[in-house]
Amino acid sequence: MTLVIDDPNGRRVRNLISETPFPAGDHIAWWDGLDDVGRDTDAATHGQYHIPGKIVAPGRYVVRGLVRPAIRIAYEGTPYSNGAPAWQTKDRSSEWLANHSAPSAVLFVPGGAISDPAGVRSGSSGQVIVGSYFTEGGSGLAWLDLDGHKRWGQMWIGGGWTGATQLARDTGAHRSTDVYAYAATSWHGDKYNGNVRELRLNALLSHPGAKPKDGRLGTGEDVPVLDPPYRIPGTGGNADAPDVTGYTQRFDLTGLAAHDGVVVVAFGRLNQLLFIDAARKTVLGTATVRDPRGLSFDAAGRLLVLTTHGVLRFRIAASAPARLGAPDVIVAATLEDPQYLYVDADGTLYVSDWGQSHQVKVFSTDGKLLRAIGHPGKPAVGPYDPLHMNHPAGITLDERGRLWVAENDKTPKRISVWNAADGRLVNAFYGPSRYGGGGAVDPVDPGRLFHADEGGGMELRIDPSGGAGVPQAVYFRTESGDIGLTGKGTGTMPEYPIHRNGSLYLTNAHASEISGPPSAILWRVDKGIAHPVAAAGSTLDGAGKLLPAFSSAAMRQRMPSGVAPERQPLLFVWSDDNGDGRLDAGEVQFLKPAATGRRGLLVGGVGVGNDLSFTIANAGNVALRLAPTGISAHGVPDYAIQGGEILARDVQPPASSGGGQVLVGNDGWTVLTTPPAPFAAQGVGGARNGVPMWSYPSLWPGLHASHIAPLPEFPGELIGTTRVLGNPVDAPSPSNAGQLWAINGNEGQIYLFTIDGLFVATLFRDARTQPEPLPPRGIRGADFASTSLLPECFHPVLTETADGKVYLQAGHTGSLFRLYGLDGIRRLPDATMTVTSRQLADAQRQAVLDELARTATTTLHPGVLEVERVTDDRITARTNDPDWPDDATRWVNIDTRNILVGSWARRQVDTDAALAIARDRLLIAVRTDDPALLENSGDALQNLFKTGGGIDLMLGTDATATPDRAHAVKGDERLLVARVQGRTTAILYRPVEPGSTADSATFSSPLRTIRFDQVIDVSDQVELTQDADVNGAGGTKRFIYRLSVPLRTLRLAAPAGASLKGDIGVLRGNGIETLQRAYWSNKATGLVSDVPSEAELTPNLWGTFHFGR
Repeated sequence: MTLVIDDPNGRRVRNLISETPFPAGDHIAWWDGLDDVGRDTDAATHGQYHIPGKIVAPGRYVVRGLVRPAIRIAYEGTPYSNGAPAWQTKDRSSEWLANHSAPSAVLFVPGGAISDPAGVRSGSSGQVIVGSYFTEGGSGLAWLDLDGHKRWGQMWIGGGWTGATQLARDTGAHRSTDVYAYAATSWHGDKYNGNVRELRLNALLSHPGAKPKDGRLGTGEDVPVLDPPYRIPGTGGNADAPDVTGYTQRFDLTGLAAHDGVVVVAFGRLNQLLFIDAARKTVLGTATVRDPRGLSFDAAGRLLVLTTHGVLRFRIAASAPARLGAPDVIVAATLEDPQYLYVDADGTLYVSDWGQSHQVKVFSTDGKLLRAIGHPGKPAVGPYDPLHMNHPAGITLDERGRLWVAENDKTPKRISVWNAADGRLVNAFYGPSRYGGGGAVDPVDPGRLFHADEGGGMELRIDPSGGAGVPQAVYFRTESGDIGLTGKGTGTMPEYPIHRNGSLYLTNAHASEISGPPSAILWRVDKGIAHPVAAAGSTLDGAGKLLPAFSSAAMRQRMPSGVAPERQPLLFVWSDDNGDGRLDAGEVQFLKPAATGRRGLLVGGVGVGNDLSFTIANAGNVALRLAPTGISAHGVPDYAIQGGEILARDVQPPASSGGGQVLVGNDGWTVLTTPPAPFAAQGVGGARNGVPMWSYPSLWPGLHASHIAPLPEFPGELIGTTRVLGNPVDAPSPSNAGQLWAINGNEGQIYLFTIDGLFVATLFRDARTQPEPLPPRGIRGADFASTSLLPECFHPVLTETADGKVYLQAGHTGSLFRLYGLDGIRRLPDATMTVTSRQLADAQRQAVLDELARTATTTLHPGVLEVERVTDDRITARTNDPDWPDDATRWVNIDTRNILVGSWARRQVDTDAALAIARDRLLIAVRTDDPALLENSGDALQNLFKTGGGIDLMLGTDATATPDRAHAVKGDERLLVARVQGRTTAILYRPVEPGSTADSATFSSPLRTIRFDQVIDVSDQVELTQDADVNGAGGTKRFIYRLSVPLRTLRLAAPAGASLKGDIGVLRGNGIETLQRAYWSNKATGLVSDVPSEAELTPNLWGTFHFGR
């Protein structure tokens, strides 16, 4: 069940409960009279869920809600993977290949070469090893049987992130008998290795050794040949990294071969061969060869070197292998852009060639071209030809006479298997998806999936039985499709389908990882090719750099005057009126939106609706919708930038790395994943007819924010909200829920809402809550509701098909699911209630009673704070070189919070307090991580507890008073110390002080008024110092605040052995208002919206101060 409370105008006051299970029957859902509109960002950054709720005004309210059955997430299949299953399990045969890279190397290993004592690797049979360059999931090195079934996998080899781009086998008579293969790649360098370019060369062992500590580096089946790795000449670091996102990947390492214990490495860029003694793990020397590429040894031990246009053959001297003589030219001038070389046992040469052919070319031992395998031609868009290879790279021949080819291309990623004798295609294995998954089901044809990778997009035909899909068309390739709108965070590939007026359109509006893109493009698909027809958004990319399309003088002339286009964003919209697929200046309209106050001008967060309208979450200070004014006969929509519809005003930028999107629904509803003012940015929200109507708390709204988030504490809690899963869908009949929309969570879950902000369901589980493990087999129809999508599942998509079924693509491997139970969502009838002042006061009293009950059930003995006595030589009244607190001090804990260390790690930070008596003064110490804890505006000194931070002492000085008293009596007091405009400010509160009239004060709210007999400023009597905690542990910088107060100021007589009621705590705020109250003993302090409740003293919730001897 979900229940919300709205005011009479329909504006959200409180999200009361969400997806809370109840058995059948009547139930009561209690409301404490508080709203949930405010936010405490300091608490959130310390991993605490805290809403500084305010007491609502008395009056009439409306309760709305819904109920639903369990939602079943039924597995349909994983179209773009040959893994069984496609996801990771404990079995190393699970998953498929690398996610960030296409396959680039293959090597056949005969049966018996791999030790397999446990019988889990099928080592007695021949296998093909597949290597890929770079991965963050799946296997950078995979062992397949000859039918393409994965038998073993290893994510990395040689170091973090890398697999293998080159594989080689030593078949010489003097090879190492315990090494069955070599795997290598070149790494461009990063901060983890000092930004050094290095060769990562490893030997694969027939008999594995010790397991590495990091399981991603395997189970001990490989060892480095050179340790430390060989440093490749040249500057390292990401600036000179190979392309790991597009189609082709050029590396320092271009070839690898081994014979009789000598490993030869080719560095094409350096025009160099490197020779290594594998047994002694030493470099033998280098030799110069112009642009060396693939390498291989023939049966006679001669080294064959593939160069730019041919094949050279060298004789190798055992005594000086790096001293090369003149080569024999075996193949000359018949290759275009050769890549890899393989020589079979009888000397036949196989060369993978690019250029205009993209084939594997077969040569006789004397260099005669025998045949070419595969249809010729450069990679192109259009219907997919399985008999054509895209960027063939590594090649190997198995024992069945079949040629295996690693196609180093992402559209699609493919391992193809051919009959080497006649060139027939025998088999093909596709995938996997990019990091974070991906793919969108066609709402009109649910048997069709559109999948985009970093290099392009393709259409897959889904296997209805749940098996791997087959490419039908490559509708987009980056190498030919850039129209000048590509930049950081924008210009990604088309994937999300929209049908309009009989045409199929694709957009990249939902292809970003964590938020809405700065701009979005709309393509129309014709005969399997996506043609760009419209675009809109910011003229700058996500890094604030002008997009190339707008750099021309013609474009600048059309821009509004007074704009610096290199640094100031404009809103643009483009329609391809002349059909040439390019942004011509006359086709582009520009608009300079109004700035958003102190935040400057923000343009971005672009979406595309099902009617082809562009929605912009941040068009300056408004959210905007640009609806088509018409669609041409060729399917090109037109727009009028000056006629945009304002969806919401006073919009806000995302609070973290998530949010910043807008969805348009029916009946005037708009969803904004960063709510507009007056709602807080830390949430999701909505407007109706331009008026903000609802928000829902998301205290950690984004990927990076989620790194400090605690575990979810209650149903419906949002963690790490990032991007929407597409446009709204209709709840299937007979549900009356209306439109539904979903937003991704970074910890492996998805959140489903109605268009008017009723929480429906959490799909999947937070990865940190010990969800059920992913199943060992991909069984169609299995329910995945109790599993997790795991962190950084970036690209899920929700789709409703024409027959009312709702599908979800989700998971790191792009699996498909069907959602069951959405047809059972039922809205409850609206109910009205009238809230009185007395009820609100009763609700606050109940909060105190609840805290008493909690204390009674969780604490066997009242908390005791030991107040030590400090000798003269430890007195801290002086400000220089304080000696207290010290190692002997007994601290009590106020609270424990978390802080983020770097981007991922978290560390606990305690806020502690200690008290001491030194001669005639009370000493108070508070230790915390906040250097600005005491900052307070002090607008009204008697309300110092409302206007920022402070240290708060509660004290009952009358030892004869009843210990469990619920109300203050004479002798009960409160000392609050803050820093106002840099000055120490201390206010002493005494609720009961007979005879005092001049210093009395009242504290009022709409609920009630209370009176204190005495409220006085004692700032001149309190000494305050603040120092860094030199004894702090754990690497977290902490600070110690020290207060020194005369005992006479407090009227405190504390003989040795005495016990008094008391409490110590802190107020936290933003320097203007108090957002949180935290105390050692009293935990019923969540209210920060009712002045009397925050002022009053509750001694029955205090602990005991025991004064030492």
